[in-house]
Amino acid sequence: MFENDLVPRDDTTAVGRRRVRRLTIPEQIANFVAAAIVNGEYRDGERLREQELAETHGVSRGPVREALRALERYGLAVLRPRRGAYVVGLSLDVIAEAFNARAALAGIAVRQLTRRGDAAEAAEIGMEAALAHAATLLDMPASDSRAFQEAISATASCVYRHCGAGHIERTLTDQVDRSIWGLMWRAQPLDFQRRERRLESLDYWRRVLAAIRARDDRGAERLLRTEILTTRNSVITVLAAVRGEEVDPALMFAD
Repeated sequence: MFENDLVPRDDTTAVGRRRVRRLTIPEQIANFVAAAIVNGEYRDGERLREQELAETHGVSRGPVREALRALERYGLAVLRPRRGAYVVGLSLDVIAEAFNARAALAGIAVRQLTRRGDAAEAAEIGMEAALAHAATLLDMPASDSRAFQEAISATASCVYRHCGAGHIERTLTDQVDRSIWGLMWRAQPLDFQRRERRLESLDYWRRVLAAIRARDDRGAERLLRTEILTTRNSVITVLAAVRGEEVDPALMFAD
């Protein structure tokens, strides 16, 4: 059962100037199941039984069906007519690939932003505010690491919104809204539980901001890619221990 017994959770806390909307019950169920898939509790091809999930979470089968449809959209389940929903396995290699793809695209976005003058100045204002908010969250309990992650996400969004590359911005946004990347983060805290890691991330992002202000496009790209790959390493280390699996070493390259 979810904490708060599946009463819709109030996630409308401020993150910089952005508001995080409240999650619906089907979204909470989808996040719960997604976390189990990411942690390896469900395996590829395993059936997700509607009645069992409904009983577990104390709801009717209607919200469960909506949750299963959401999982299908994210590529974590397949719905088969008259047979039910089945898990689509999510390997550590796929998770590492998602981080690698985001690092490459984010690097292009920040490099282009840095070369855009007025647009870079607009991004700098938002980044500074988001990082100031993140700094207030350094001493939050590990269980509240999602708040820090949201502040860092708001910082990154400033880069993507102002980079001037519409296709890259849409791809990065879609990765959050419509792919396993975003669902993984919404399902559970994957990084930033430790204060030392929060400090490291905050320092990287401050250096990214400094590089943008100095119009050092190559430096900004290198720093941002390194930070995302550092997050990848942290996430893979945690999940490898939980799942008892190994990741393909070829995917764990460093800049």
